[in-house]
Amino acid sequence: MNANEAMGTLQGWVRAAMSLGVSLIGLFLVVEVLYPGDSGVHVIKGIGDVVAQFSGLNGLIALLVLAALVLPSSRT
Repeated sequence: MNANEAMGTLQGWVRAAMSLGVSLIGLFLVVEVLYPGDSGVHVIKGIGDVVAQFSGLNGLIALLVLAALVLPSSRT
C-alpha cells in the first residue's frame, strides 16, 4: 500500500464519519423540534452557542473550513 492509497482510505473513513455526524445532527434537530425539552440533548442551543463564538474574520475562516469539510467535493 503506497501513500496515495493510504490517504484515499483515510479520506474515505473521514467522509463516512462526517456523513454520519451530519445525519445524526439532522435527526436530533428533528427530534428536538417534535419533542422540545424531552430528549435531553439540546442541539439547537449547542449550534447557537457555537455560532455565537465566531465573529469577524475568525468566523469567516471557520465557516469556510466547515464548508470545505461538510460539502461534497467534485474530486474523485
